[in-house]
Parts: sequence; structure tokens; C-alpha cells
Amino acid sequence: MPKERSNSYKTTINIVTSVGVLIVNLCISFFLSPYIIRTIGVEANGFVSLANNFVNYANLIVTALNGMAARFITMEYIKKDYKKANLYYNSVFWGNLIIVAVLLIPVIIFIAKLEAFTDVPADILIDVKIAFSMVFALFFIRTGAPNYDCGTYVANRLDLSYIPTMATAILRCILLVGMFTIWEPHVWYVTFTSAVIGLITLAISGYYTHKLTPELRVSLKKPICSVRVIKELVGSGIWNSISSMGNTLLSGLDLLICNIYLGATQMGILSIAKTLPNILIQLSESIRTAFGPELTINYANGNMEEVEKCLKRAMKITSVVITIPTAGIVVMGDAFFQLWVPSQDAELLRVLASLSILSYLVNSGVVILFNVFSTVNRVKYNSVAMIVSGAASIIVTMIVIAFTDYDLYAVAGVSSIMTILKNLFFTVPVASKLLGFKWSKFYPQVGTSVICSALIIAVGTLIRLFMPVDTWLTFFVTCVIVAVCGFAINCYVVLNKEERAYLYTRIKAKVTRK
Repeated sequence: MPKERSNSYKTTINIVTSVGVLIVNLCISFFLSPYIIRTIGVEANGFVSLANNFVNYANLIVTALNGMAARFITMEYIKKDYKKANLYYNSVFWGNLIIVAVLLIPVIIFIAKLEAFTDVPADILIDVKIAFSMVFALFFIRTGAPNYDCGTYVANRLDLSYIPTMATAILRCILLVGMFTIWEPHVWYVTFTSAVIGLITLAISGYYTHKLTPELRVSLKKPICSVRVIKELVGSGIWNSISSMGNTLLSGLDLLICNIYLGATQMGILSIAKTLPNILIQLSESIRTAFGPELTINYANGNMEEVEKCLKRAMKITSVVITIPTAGIVVMGDAFFQLWVPSQDAELLRVLASLSILSYLVNSGVVILFNVFSTVNRVKYNSVAMIVSGAASIIVTMIVIAFTDYDLYAVAGVSSIMTILKNLFFTVPVASKLLGFKWSKFYPQVGTSVICSALIIAVGTLIRLFMPVDTWLTFFVTCVIVAVCGFAINCYVVLNKEERAYLYTRIKAKVTRK
């Protein structure tokens, strides 16, 4: 009989595979994005991002029901109360079908009258409408399907969803290049290929849900769902929805604001600048999500010692992983954009990208604490903080746009400043108190992130003085040197003596293994 993997081991695999997915996506975007921009233009490319943002707005409604579903299903499944776990599972499914029915007509009208809501050049209006239709079609299909994401979450096997994602990302690249090569280029090719891959991914998730959690299944036997359960899920999940709304106010409206107030071209420029920040956000979210199942399982078992241990390890790992690329964007951003999109203003793109990831220079390890609110079912606190900071961000951004010439800089930077303030004065102390710890317990991690980021930026800037970057070869060589120096700095600042000795022993064992 095979040995059962520990939760910490599963979490490690989850992290490794999630990072692998992002590396594959980064490599694909590295080659594919400039090709798309050259083929369909910077304005059309910006509408692809805008379409995905509108789906995120619609997803705020879905989050009210689904935001806490995995948590409740996991809690009951771990307790082996499969009847109640299935009641949650089925209630979410039927509730989602109702949401799809309610949203379908308004979305059709919105797409049909898209030019009334956004600034779309007339020559690409039909293409953009088709692109929006593809994105929303996938949204409705995924929303109306059973909650297939919960299978790998309950089993703490997120790697089983990450690994197929790598293969499908490569398939999407092949399909997209093939369509652009064979037929006349259209912007909707980008969203069409994403929809195809989304359906394949959904099928894979369904397979693993049935395999890992066979007790969970859609049932037509009474009770197929429960109004009480839906109220319970929405009662907790509505705060996740509000939290997502706050996050949307913080950064999710930036392209829309650019489109309405600054025009389609400025929106396209900001869309390019946010390419690297978006990948960094995905990396942060992937790592945070990877630790979610272990934290929930330990909390469900009442093992607070393991909860604390898990959080400390998660914050250290996140800090080590996130500070290096964050500082790298600040140091190497201008060189990257100059080589990647030479037709654009590289320094402007670097500044916009740096402003967009400013909060990670301070709070790289703190993002793990967002898991605490959902784990202890106290999402309300975080949601209120998110909506307040998001509203403040929008107000300040609009004031800056109206009375200064810092238009793009305000859109990119104000949200980052608000995020820093929210995390420093709310997330860190409140998450600590919810777990029964002293309010200041996690503040040292904030100081660690700041020190690591500052040191890596300083060392990286010094390295660039002696290593001019004017080709992709010199760019990658310099990036490797900065990354190695950043890893060394993190090891000495983040890890203690025992942890460094353990890491050194493990690396030595791997290198010397015959």
C-alpha cells in the first residue's frame, strides 16, 4: 500500500507545480504577447484584458455563493460527513444555474451595446464584440458546471490541476499562432483559444473531482439543495464578494478608467505595463492558494500548533519567492520592455510596472494572511477593509486625474499605496488576533520584506552599472546574477541559522547524489 503523503509535502508539491505553471505562462507570454501586439495592434490587445476584467466584475456575483464553498465542503468532507458535504456541493451547483439564468440577458444586451459603455475604435468594433462574447461564454459554462475545483482542494492535490494547465497553455499558443498564420488576424482569436482551453481544463477538473472525492456528486434525489445551506454560503460568501469588489476598486478598474478618461491608446499602454505585474500577482495568488488546503485541514482538526507552523513557513517561503521578481521588475524593467516591445516607451512602462507592484516590496509575505479570514470564517472583517481601501483608491485616483498631469501614474500607483496601508494597519494585526496571537506577531515579516527588497534593488542596481544590457543574452545573464544574489540575501535575512543549515544540507544532498 503506497505511503500517504503528509499535508506539508502536498503543499510543497502544490507550490512547485504552481510556480511551474507560471514559468510556462511567462515563457509563452514572452514570445506570444509581442507577436499579438504586432499582429492586431496595442489598442486591440488592450480590449482582451478589458474583456477579462468585465468577466471579473460579473464574477463578483458568483463569488457571493462560491467564495466559501470549498471551505465548507472541505470541513464536512474531512469530518467524513459526506451527506452534508454533498448538500453544500449540490446547493452551490443549482444556485449557480440560477445566477447564469439571471445574468444571461443583461450580458447579451451589454455586448450588443458595447460601444455605448466603452471607447471602441469603429474598425475593430465587431471583433471586440466577438471577443467579449467568447470570454463571457466560457464564464457562463464554468459557472453553470458543478464545482469541479473543490476536488483537488479537498484532497490538497492542487498539483493535479496545475500540471495539465502547463500542457494546455502550450496548446493555446499553438492554436493561436496557427489561426493568425492561416487566416486573416482578428482580436477574437485570442479569446477563442482561451475559451477552448478553458473547456478542456474544466473537463480535467471534473475528472479529478470524481477520482479524488467520489462521494461528491450532483444528485437529483431530494434534497437536491437546501435554501438554508445557500443562505449560509451566501451569508459567508457575500463578504468574499464584497472583498473581491474592493480588490476590483483597488486595481481591477484601472483599464476601464484609462479607456473612459484617457482613451484606448493609453489603456493599451497600461495593459502592456501590467504584463509583468499580472504575472507576479498570479504567482502570489498561486502560492497563497497552495497553502489554503493545508491551513483549512489543520484548522478543521483543531490543530492550532500546526496552523501557526504552517503560517510561519508559508510567509517565509512567500517572502523568499516574491521579493526576487518584485525587485527584479524595478531593476530590470526598462531593459525588458526595450527588448520586448521596442516600439514603446521602455522607461514609462518600467515606471508604471514598478508602481503596480509597489505593495509587494513591503507586503510580500503578508499575502498568506488573507487565507486566515476564510479559514476561520471571518471574511467580513477583510471585506470591509477591502471595500473601504478600494473606494478610497478610486476617489484619490479620480482627484489626481482631474487636477494633475500624473494620469497614468495615478492609475498604476494609488492602488498600491492603498494596499500597503490596508495591510499594515488591518491585515497584519487583525489576522493575528483572529488566531489568538498577539496583534504584532507578524509585523517582523513586514520589516523582513522591506529589507530584502531594498537590498536586492540596491545590489541589482550596482550590478547593472557594471553590466550594460542591450541584448537578450546580456539581459538573461544579468537577471540570473541578480536572482542568485537576491536568493542569497533572502536566505540570510529571512531564514534563521537552523533553517539555513537545513537548506544547505538538502541542496548538498541533491547535488552530490549519484
